[in-house]
Amino acid sequence: MENVEYQEVEEIQEEKKMPIFLKVLCILSFIYIGIILIPAIFGLFSGPMSETELNETFQNVSSLVPNSISKQEKARLLELAYEKQKVMNDKFYLNATINIWVYSLGFFGVFKMFKKRQRSGYYLYLVYSVLSVISLYLILPTKLIAMEDVLSLLLWSGIMVGLYTINLKHLTN
Repeated sequence: MENVEYQEVEEIQEEKKMPIFLKVLCILSFIYIGIILIPAIFGLFSGPMSETELNETFQNVSSLVPNSISKQEKARLLELAYEKQKVMNDKFYLNATINIWVYSLGFFGVFKMFKKRQRSGYYLYLVYSVLSVISLYLILPTKLIAMEDVLSLLLWSGIMVGLYTINLKHLTN
């Protein structure tokens, strides 16, 4: 009789244990979201860049473009990058506000999965994943959005949502 009760208690404790894979996934999500969320929050206090800061930033970005591409392609990429940075700077508060809301939603979703093991955190993460792509189109004109940016966001979101979906069975309603 005692042995049966012990097994039942052990089974309940096993059910409450968070799988290591889900824990690692949540920690990676916290890191990724934090890398974007923290600068966005602090950026609100510093405000948009001045023209000088914008030019300095552009000079730093231009040094990152590889020399292996043609001069025409390099010029096109640099022009696109400068225009994109300028628009983002002009819409600084809109950009920061949208990023803070979207990434806070993602953070809250991951928190609910990590701390409370709630399935609603998974659904919040799904919404966050979609909004992170849509937010690009709320801030930038379509001509300034590189398909590579959209595809990388979709790929990253798809991988993470897929991995969280695998772990959905470990979350409660």
